[in-house]
Amino acid sequence: TQMPSGKPLWAPRVGFNWDVHGDKTLQVRGGTGIFTGRFPFVWLNNQIANPNFYFYQTVDPEFQWPQVWRTSLGIDKKFEGGWVLTGDFSYTKDLNGAHVQNWGITTPSGTLQGPDSRPIYTSDDYANFMQNANYVFTNTDKGRIYNASVKIQKSFDNGLYLQAAYNYLNAKDVNSIEAEITGDAFAFNPVVGDANSDVLGFSKYGDRNRIIAVVSKGWNYGKDNRWGTTISAFGEYAQGGRFSYTYGGDINGDGSNLNDLLYIPTESEINEMNWAGSRQGEEFNKFIEQDSYLNENRGSYMERYGALAPWRGRWDIKWLQDFKVNDKNRVQFSMDILNFGNLLNSDWGLVQQPNVVQPVGVSVDDAGVPTYSFTGENQSTFVYDSSLASRWQMQIGLRYIFN
Repeated sequence: TQMPSGKPLWAPRVGFNWDVHGDKTLQVRGGTGIFTGRFPFVWLNNQIANPNFYFYQTVDPEFQWPQVWRTSLGIDKKFEGGWVLTGDFSYTKDLNGAHVQNWGITTPSGTLQGPDSRPIYTSDDYANFMQNANYVFTNTDKGRIYNASVKIQKSFDNGLYLQAAYNYLNAKDVNSIEAEITGDAFAFNPVVGDANSDVLGFSKYGDRNRIIAVVSKGWNYGKDNRWGTTISAFGEYAQGGRFSYTYGGDINGDGSNLNDLLYIPTESEINEMNWAGSRQGEEFNKFIEQDSYLNENRGSYMERYGALAPWRGRWDIKWLQDFKVNDKNRVQFSMDILNFGNLLNSDWGLVQQPNVVQPVGVSVDDAGVPTYSFTGENQSTFVYDSSLASRWQMQIGLRYIFN
């Protein structure tokens, strides 16, 4: 119920742009500085509106507004034929990243029994001063991003334009917050053992690899070039869609049934695990074998958002038809076909997503012995997304343009 006092935030920055030869054929640019950003105010509204509603919601008295330190360097090289090659690199470091902890629990003092021997919470690990959870927005400075891209482009005299680019992203954070409720921000964050530790892991957001291409051609024709046609295509091939496998159950006792990262057992360790039914361990082993990430990381814990969905690709087409009414006014008809490949072939332009992210259920008794369950119904890692992301769409427009 106590509101924070206002204070200034300083964001000094410096940048440069160097025309190496003085003719704009080679330019080097860059900069470094501190950037301050907002975040969804509902994260604070939770505390103001519901200070004790099922659980306590508070803000660390030392909480700082999100800030990052970002440094970038870029080079633009123009060749004699008109081709322009561009390279960019940036590094971003969290100074005050947002993180959620539960101050109603301390450090886990127990140990899970079996091949998965992660720390678990016992009844002694809950703070004595309260019975409810106490979700607290606090800060971390561990997040960081590497981002690099290269692009080549050229505009031709005949109205043709070509561009191709590649981008690589390696982003890590402590909490890829995907919730508006403070408790969910804690409960959805995948962990192993101590749920309050600010462990650096892959960020859920952004594509690791992304390739784009643009092709555009324009024509002017008719009397006094009254008619104009432009046809453009945008193509994208990307690999992203990060996800984690977690247990369906609260294996570490932190109060969340969603956030416990899976331990990937070896084939021999599966036989040491206590299964709820016969052949469930055998079926789970088959699921591991058909999953490239799980099969390559047996004997270790799942990395937070360490798995990637398959590459996806699509092409978008745009047609513009112009008619000059006079020297200043024109009418323009437009047609956009999104995911054009899917219009041509129903097997093209499809997006795949995880079939299940909690393949194994678990319950733990008072002695720290887990019992696992696997239905065996999900023997395929990925399924096709049936939303608009995998379907073609078309839109048309009509504009009257005047100067």
